[in-house]
Amino acid sequence: MGVFICDFELVDYDHDGTYVVHPVGLDGATEGYGLKDAVEMAADWLRETALDFLMRGEEWPELPLGSDPTRGGRMVTLAVDASLDQVPAVTSAEAARMLGVSTARVAQLVKAGALESWKSGGTRMVSLDSVECRQAEKRKAGRPKKDLATA
Repeated sequence: MGVFICDFELVDYDHDGTYVVHPVGLDGATEGYGLKDAVEMAADWLRETALDFLMRGEEWPELPLGSDPTRGGRMVTLAVDASLDQVPAVTSAEAARMLGVSTARVAQLVKAGALESWKSGGTRMVSLDSVECRQAEKRKAGRPKKDLATA
């Protein structure tokens, strides 16, 4: 668990009340209609990005704070609490049951990046969202057929 802080620049490019929100020092962006919505979207973006870093086991970068606008917008600094406890998750065994595969196959999917996971103590946790996305793919049973053109 931790507090994650980032400066954002809110830019109304078309002067229509729709703000594009750029984080300072991180890739990505979000948008919102009106300042309140734009700030709420930035906070959601920051929380989700922090959770992604936590799930990958990566350190949060040292970001500049107190930045000046570079796109003609206005600046806001946001902080959010984020921890892996906030991510709906199942154990790798539960993920295997849900997907109808073995735990070894779940480990392969994790290694391939097809499922998001992390260790909690000695238990491998898999994000419920990634399991549900995998279920929605409606993959055919069995091994994929080789493409004769590339075999």
